[in-house]
Amino acid sequence: MSRTSPYNLESRTGAVSGIGLATAQGGVAEILESRTRHEVSELPWTPRRWNVSRLCYPAVGIARDLTGVERWQALAKRALADLNDNTISSNTPLLVASCNGSAAGFTTTTWERAFDTSALLKETPWANGRLPVFSSSCASGLHALYAAKQLLAAGAVDEVLVLAVDILSQSNHDNFEGLRVLAEKPAQPWQPASTGFILGEAAVVVRLTKDDEFAIVLQSDLEDHDGLSGVLESISPRNVSLILGQGTGPYQNDAAELAAFSTFVGKDAPVETPLTQFGHTLGASGLLSVALGALKQAAGNVLVTCRALNGACAATLVGSPAKAQRRKDDWKRTTTAGPLMNPILRRLAAEALDHRPSTPPDVLILRLERPLAPPPAAIIGERLLPSAVLEITPGFASQLVARCWGFTGPALCLVGEVGEVGHLDSDVYGLKNAFRESGLNVFQLNLRGSGDNRAIEWNA
Repeated sequence: MSRTSPYNLESRTGAVSGIGLATAQGGVAEILESRTRHEVSELPWTPRRWNVSRLCYPAVGIARDLTGVERWQALAKRALADLNDNTISSNTPLLVASCNGSAAGFTTTTWERAFDTSALLKETPWANGRLPVFSSSCASGLHALYAAKQLLAAGAVDEVLVLAVDILSQSNHDNFEGLRVLAEKPAQPWQPASTGFILGEAAVVVRLTKDDEFAIVLQSDLEDHDGLSGVLESISPRNVSLILGQGTGPYQNDAAELAAFSTFVGKDAPVETPLTQFGHTLGASGLLSVALGALKQAAGNVLVTCRALNGACAATLVGSPAKAQRRKDDWKRTTTAGPLMNPILRRLAAEALDHRPSTPPDVLILRLERPLAPPPAAIIGERLLPSAVLEITPGFASQLVARCWGFTGPALCLVGEVGEVGHLDSDVYGLKNAFRESGLNVFQLNLRGSGDNRAIEWNA
């Protein structure tokens, strides 16, 4: 496959009705006008002595000293302002996505506050009440996009906004160092020397209407099922002019990604990644690729793909009127969970098989009232153990159930209370009903409570 760089974006957004960006390369206008490219920067904090990667891609126009909730707010406001649409109000549904929210540390209080949208969306039309946050590692934004597509398909709404935000923070950076997936310096993706990625940050908002055309498929990686190949086969990409993949490395991962492209897309489509100019923007990365793909749509159909560390996989075909093929899969082989540090996850894995339905649902939704904090034994000095880094990512819980069941389909995780009444089972925007109106069989389970005091409600 040929590789193209850099972007030469053209102003055409037939796949989405509006885009707002806050990135290392600025907003929509700066990217379209190909203004001066912003290079990689030094970390805005003093690196740990054991840090390998000391570089990052901070969003343009965000003060270096802003951290946590305030940094998340600043990025979100900048993207919403970049959308520049005065017709949008609090009556327009907003689906929020984030891998780690506003977390600047992992004390229980900080971690739970990181997903509180009443604080994150302060001084925006959606500041009242608490909205759920779609959280599934770097697939978070694409999971919210999938839900938005279902809302529109069911006729529940005429338009919807999807907002994905993840920030630069020392805790995020340290955790990726613990996983040994960060690169020492920027490198060309999909090359044998690739050891990982440089961390970035972004806020991306897209406005969707009923007329917007794109296909999207979600699946899960299992021991006997390659989720990336599965979504590519289901979406049946034809006449693809550009692939926006991940290329996050290490090279073994990149090679598997390229092999899937060669098998299901072909060897002639150029492949690129936003990593080289924006860094890895975590939960916003997939939606960022969709936004860039929509701006690039004049070149034809753009395929966006994602394979998250937690096993969530997604593919989106931007600009194609074709619908993805829905395949009814049988159960795959069930998996016994390996060692788990969090006692709630151990309970979830122990009970999962007893509550597996007789036939696979179309969608699994896990509602997590409060994110899971790392147990004290998972913290060694200043660092989280690598397994704990994965476990605290909210989407790990939904993917855990998928693996225990042998379920290959969409496994969504939504964090936080919903609506002004503050009850988990109040269904904001009628999301669950919209899925069912679209002909989807939904299995939902709720994890109520916080800390170690949690109630698991199966098929709620």
